[in-house]
Amino acid sequence: MFLNAMNTDMLSSQGTAIRDAIELAKTYYNDEEQTNRVLVIISDGEDHAGEVASIAESATEQGIRIFTIGVGSEAGDRIPIKRNGVVQSYKKDQNGETVITKLDPATLQEIAAEADGEYINGNSTQEVVDKMASALNQMDKKEFEAKQFADFKDQFQWFVAAALFLLIIDVFLLERKTAWVRKLNLFNENKSKS
Repeated sequence: MFLNAMNTDMLSSQGTAIRDAIELAKTYYNDEEQTNRVLVIISDGEDHAGEVASIAESATEQGIRIFTIGVGSEAGDRIPIKRNGVVQSYKKDQNGETVITKLDPATLQEIAAEADGEYINGNSTQEVVDKMASALNQMDKKEFEAKQFADFKDQFQWFVAAALFLLIIDVFLLERKTAWVRKLNLFNENKSKS
């Protein structure tokens, strides 16, 4: 049957569109003053749009360095769908078949080489962190935006102290009402009972 022979390679709308990602990044870096333009692509390297080498080269012409981090297995594996760190199921295609992804390091290495970047195997998190930190530390830093704010010291305690002082005076020293307070009749104390 046709369904038994069907696989995920036959679907045109699946997979990674690395070319589209690079094109989108090129539109983001439109400021001429930006000196260090870096794009980090985390992918399995399976590109279903094609022509990644030429688009990576055009990104280099705009001063964009591309670092690629390969994730997955070259032997192929299922794509887990997790919720709160627990695998709930695996990604399926339009026909309900489990999608198998394969790491293609050659494509990612080619992109990185064309774009003056570096390919990093994503299986070792520490290696990724170390190499990316090293690459970013070697680049010139530029301040994009600075904000100045004033950090005021709280002074409410003086008002609280004054209020407490007046409250203590009221409770302990002024036990009897003064004549003018009695005239105010605040609580309707002088009303005659009917």
